[in-house]
Amino acid sequence: MHTKHKLPILLAMLLLLSNAYQTLHAQGVICSSDSTGLIPLNDLGTSTYEGFQGGLYPFGSNSEDPLSTHYKKGKTYAKNLKPLDGAGNINYDNGVVLMAGYGPSLPGQIMNKFVQIVRDTLDNDYHTNPCFDAMNLCIGGKGLQVAIGDGADTYWETIVEKVIEKGYTTEQVQVGWMYFNDKYDSLAPPQTFPETPEQVAEDLITYLHILMDYFPNMKIMYLSGRHYGGFADTLLEQYPAISEPSSYWNNFSIKWLIERQINADPALKYYGAGVKAPFITWGPYFWVDGETPRATDGVQYTCSVFNPEDGYHLIDSMYDIEARKLLTHMVNSDFAKNYVKDGVAWANCTLYADTSLRTIPETLHINEEGIMLYPNPASETINFYRHDAKGNVYTIEVYNNIGALVHSESADGVAYNNIAIDVATLPTGMFTLRVLVDDPLSGNQHWVQEQFIKQ
Repeated sequence: MHTKHKLPILLAMLLLLSNAYQTLHAQGVICSSDSTGLIPLNDLGTSTYEGFQGGLYPFGSNSEDPLSTHYKKGKTYAKNLKPLDGAGNINYDNGVVLMAGYGPSLPGQIMNKFVQIVRDTLDNDYHTNPCFDAMNLCIGGKGLQVAIGDGADTYWETIVEKVIEKGYTTEQVQVGWMYFNDKYDSLAPPQTFPETPEQVAEDLITYLHILMDYFPNMKIMYLSGRHYGGFADTLLEQYPAISEPSSYWNNFSIKWLIERQINADPALKYYGAGVKAPFITWGPYFWVDGETPRATDGVQYTCSVFNPEDGYHLIDSMYDIEARKLLTHMVNSDFAKNYVKDGVAWANCTLYADTSLRTIPETLHINEEGIMLYPNPASETINFYRHDAKGNVYTIEVYNNIGALVHSESADGVAYNNIAIDVATLPTGMFTLRVLVDDPLSGNQHWVQEQFIKQ
């Protein structure tokens, strides 16, 4: 009798222990850690943390002195950037001002969204220069210790392969954005301040030195520190590097690195003979004390914007928001707006000159314009039809599934109701039709696109 009564109790206890074990090893986001009391650098200003002054730049300022040599030279670099062809020569017909993103998975997700926005010719927010393009060279799970330590050759070979796969060369990359942290594999625990962020700054310098060997025309590098790490799953392998105050300290690494270049540190020489690093400056400053809004700008990060599985990656919609922060930062920066924004200087650029890469995002716009593409799939002819013929067509292009231009014709601004496009000679597969039309009311020209299947 006693045994029969104890058995259900034992089973219940085992079930509770099992559930507790599963919870312990799959905590996910820790929403209770919604703030630390730490003060963001841009709020800290001339005040100090552990004896070190805040602000993003020297003297507690959140903007660099425009009269400084560093600022002036960075501005000059930006003004003088020209599109480069595969050999690194200036070429407005077949060149590109190419930007690359470096870091692990989180910045990689941001960069994916950033690239889509840059390449969207229908975008009305940024009006980017047609010679400006971007690529994601981030590698998930690969922190600084991998890029500068054992196995570094494999890391950099992988990055070079990514550039080549996109149809570009390393000689064409002139602008970069970095978002890194070190997993502290080389540092004895526990991590301490200021020693740990000082070591990360040194590791970043080593990274920049190696990067310059592979990307000889790199001129301008934007740097961002980590997001808030208080919501991170405490059981993650990388927890010591991404938790708090480690993520907070990471932003000191960026601050000190930029200050060292401003103060002419030889290890960060960026002009003249013997250049060792690109010009460096702040990208977006992401760190916020969790759900406590920043006094400077009101920005906050609630638990809900972090991935529920690990608490340090972001949810998908946030990557788009952060990508727009990066592009907005550059559009407004004296070190980027000259080559990011469209203007008279880029009038000779050939849109999507590098057709193996510079394709627009795979989004569908034709139906949104009240235009129909039929038949789809098509074998001989595909029709571009609109019931309202008030608009005009100027250019028709067809791209294959790797982004190469396979057909182009001029429509010379003819009013259209139905335009038949001959696709009989195309091989079977997926294609994208792009058509330059004008708005029936405003007359402004813009591209529309749609995918179709050739059978």
